Amino acid sequence: MNTLIKKMSKQLANALTENNLLEPTPLQLKIISKINSGADLIIESEDNSGKTTALVLTTIHKLKEPFEDAARALIIVPSIDHAIEMENQFKLLSVGTKLRIHTAHEGGKIDKQNEDIYIGADVVIGTPKRIMEIYFRKNINITKVKLFAIDDTELVVKNLHQGYIHRLADSLPKCQHLIFTNAYSERIEAMIEKFMVAPQLIS
Repeated sequence: MNTLIKKMSKQLANALTENNLLEPTPLQLKIISKINSGADLIIESEDNSGKTTALVLTTIHKLKEPFEDAARALIIVPSIDHAIEMENQFKLLSVGTKLRIHTAHEGGKIDKQNEDIYIGADVVIGTPKRIMEIYFRKNINITKVKLFAIDDTELVVKNLHQGYIHRLADSLPKCQHLIFTNAYSERIEAMIEKFMVAPQLIS
């Protein structure tokens, strides 16, 4: 990923090198600069194309270091396993940045997740239902969110979590929206049209 490393922070470039992520996938070559530009995007691509890694890299690149207490990136995932896997990837690639990465999902105790997020978070990764539970308890401040992303959106829709997404999106400030999906559908389009205006579709 030599051409991309030149545009990354020293810490992120070192993490990419140490984890042997030197060659971008074709999808990553198409989307990383567009994500970094701040555009609202729908990214449609199959598994193992590098969607999630691109999201992790660009989020770390954007946030750079801890800032205040409120989360600046909110990432919705469809399952406990997905949340844990993404958290691990964030922690692997954010070494040296001191970014605070927290998860919120049904596999952990909500009181502990509440406390961790309330004390201070830069990135919050969570399932729709648990994020809303913590939001209703007023333990996650989303007024400073700069990036709102949904990964594996087709599964979020399949699980009928559109209502949670709409309530979250309605409460967010103006921010960048990113939708990652294996297959873009009318159901996804119906969900996001309420909060995304003229997003670019990349497939």
